[in-house]
Amino acid sequence: MLLLAGCNNFLDVNVDPTLKADATMPELLPTAQFYTGEASYQQAYVACQYAQQIGNAIGENGIDTYAETDNTLGWSNMYLYVVPQLNAIISKGQAENAPVYTGIAKVLMAYNLGIATVNWENVPYSQADQKNFSPAYDTQEQIYATIQKLLDEGIAELGKNTGVLPTTDDLIYNGDAGKWTRLAYSLKARYAMHLSLKNPQQAAQAAITALEKGMKDNSDDFQLQYNSKNLNPWYSRVAIPNTTSNLSVTFTNTFVDLMNGTAQGITDPRLSKVISLKNNQTVYSGVIPGSGSGSTVDLTAKAWHSNVNSPLVMMTYSETAAIKAEALFLLNGGTATSAGTSAAGYGAYLEMISSNMKKVGVADADIAKYLASAPVNVGAAKLTAKHIIIEKFKSMLLIGDIWTDVRKYNYLDFPMPSNVNPDLAGNRIQRMRYPDSEITRNSKTVQANQKDPEVPMWWMSK
Repeated sequence: MLLLAGCNNFLDVNVDPTLKADATMPELLPTAQFYTGEASYQQAYVACQYAQQIGNAIGENGIDTYAETDNTLGWSNMYLYVVPQLNAIISKGQAENAPVYTGIAKVLMAYNLGIATVNWENVPYSQADQKNFSPAYDTQEQIYATIQKLLDEGIAELGKNTGVLPTTDDLIYNGDAGKWTRLAYSLKARYAMHLSLKNPQQAAQAAITALEKGMKDNSDDFQLQYNSKNLNPWYSRVAIPNTTSNLSVTFTNTFVDLMNGTAQGITDPRLSKVISLKNNQTVYSGVIPGSGSGSTVDLTAKAWHSNVNSPLVMMTYSETAAIKAEALFLLNGGTATSAGTSAAGYGAYLEMISSNMKKVGVADADIAKYLASAPVNVGAAKLTAKHIIIEKFKSMLLIGDIWTDVRKYNYLDFPMPSNVNPDLAGNRIQRMRYPDSEITRNSKTVQANQKDPEVPMWWMSK
């Protein structure tokens, strides 16, 4: 992240600009972006354990046993910081002739609502502000409609590109309205495809239409860049503690075996880029989910996602290629158990893989070798949804929304964790629990919306 003069524009979390009597939009925007990054990390820390990308590095009582967790930090971050600040930007942007600020805020609001609803299902929005401590919850169906509405409104505001414009206070795209617009269309595709179980053809067509104006290459990736002063949370809260024996999470055998050749019969060239070996280890082996054992690998500062200069990645061009591949597969009549897609769908599948490999620094020759290998180069006629989602699972490492895809495809038939939560009665976990603080403050509403952890969300039903 660019270190701005005196660090004024990059949030000092000890001096929240929103506590000022009248924070300006250039103060509010980087603050809101920081807390959006926090929301992404807090979701991913939990969701990527449920999805079996990462698991508890020591002990048998971790989240990776499908233990219920409420992600309290994620909830409070959303409703104490993200929503109020973005609402303030929207209000000021409308009052001060700054449609780009308004548009950015609406896109960020849609993104954060997407995180919230896939975590908890029904969540506050229409009544959510700091003046109402017992808001009613919008249904998940309402939230998805709101997300699309906010994105459409954001696109319209960004298209004006007039008045007061953000520059270096925009820590993500440096005030580039075109990139924010392409992100908005890409998010429209993401959240359309969340609903593909309800109406596959409608969801797929909506996604394809949106992606015509979505991200064009890796330079459009939605990510927050950090540096040695303002630290990526995967570096400061996971990688550094792991090196001092304060272990938290590491990569699972589910993920590592997809990378080391065990599951697919070919070693993925991203293996050494994104996964670190422990000292004196030579064989890549991940932790067995729910056991805290079996790992020869670490999530450390040597890996692409968790070093001192790593960005916190929230959505990528590679993901949009995966969405396109899945959508075209569905439009070609594909189902979870069938095979076959169009040439364009197969091309999107290959593009998903190659663009992510380029992002993490894989050499072109190694990319070509992997794409030409028999386990990957199956041809359009034999491509399945599982081929697409397995490669998406690898490309979306440490992006929490991958849990949506994993749930949508019945956890990809991954093995059950060891010491699995017995309260689930053999089922997979499908949701986070509402925080205890919310139960205390807004108990009647929580009781009306809380469901058991194995109960599928609205978006999962047909």
